[in-house]
Amino acid sequence: MEYNLHIFFLDLVAEKLARIISPDDEQLLRGIISADPDAAEEYVKEVDQHRSRGHKVSVTAMQLYHHALEVIAADRARRAHKIGIMRIAAAILLMIISSICYFHYGPPTFGGKNSSLAFSFANREDTAVHTVMTFRGKEDSVSLPDGSTVRINAASRLEVQFSKTDRKVSFKGEAYFRVAPGRRPFIINTPYAAIEVLGTEFNVNTYDSGVTKISLVKGKIRVRAMGKDVIVRAGEELVYTHGSTFQLRACTCNVALAWQNGVCHFFNEDLNAIAPRLERLFDTCVVIDDERLLDKKYTGLIDKSIGLMANINNIPAVTKLDCHFSGDTLHIASK
Repeated sequence: MEYNLHIFFLDLVAEKLARIISPDDEQLLRGIISADPDAAEEYVKEVDQHRSRGHKVSVTAMQLYHHALEVIAADRARRAHKIGIMRIAAAILLMIISSICYFHYGPPTFGGKNSSLAFSFANREDTAVHTVMTFRGKEDSVSLPDGSTVRINAASRLEVQFSKTDRKVSFKGEAYFRVAPGRRPFIINTPYAAIEVLGTEFNVNTYDSGVTKISLVKGKIRVRAMGKDVIVRAGEELVYTHGSTFQLRACTCNVALAWQNGVCHFFNEDLNAIAPRLERLFDTCVVIDDERLLDKKYTGLIDKSIGLMANINNIPAVTKLDCHFSGDTLHIASK
């Protein structure tokens, strides 16, 4: 694969292994692997490396892994009989697609607990899009060339592009931004709203589909959505429901920022709302097998330091929970 295609392909693979890939990108990834045996071999290698580092691989990722092995085997058989004309045509088509998509996704950056995205910029005038993604169960911290820092929660995606006139960020997931003051506006585009700041500290949470929650610690920001501008000041929290309502309220910052200490609070919520947080914190799949449990509401917290099962056992319930693993999936039912 050519360089651009390789970068774009690895971006899709990383999203797949992090379990944050969209359905459209999942279909595109499978198409690339089906059409290009080199891509199939690359995917197998990435999955093997992912597993060797102790990370869990989802059932669907392993299904794609076995499909990739079939593509590799079929290609080796074809080579013994004829030249892979269709493979060459597919590779050319994918190169055309990747040259377009590369500028949207940008080169991905992966790191340990304290990455520095600044190292990915050629210089302060670098206008390329740079991407950071975090896996489930993992967090990351990045430094930007202007002195701003971003601490990123699990299963999140950050894209950064600076220019002479502005500082633009696209974000999905949860992160805590410390934006350095500057003449160039700092603009954060979330799936449903845009945030404009000049220098401040705040938390952004877009985990819940269709909802953007912004908790402001310092300074002042402007949130734009539905053709409206809403000013949020220090000590306030804005909850924007896509296409519907803005709710501005006092911010309980110790709750909103608790994820940075491995803690996640929930208030009068059912297991359908709690399960995705367990999945993000502990990199596992959670399935609620007993629908009767969904009628119950829970209030409490998840503490990453005590482990998954201890947190399950701490969830208060009238009916005790029966939990068991099937592969990497945790099943929850009533006893």
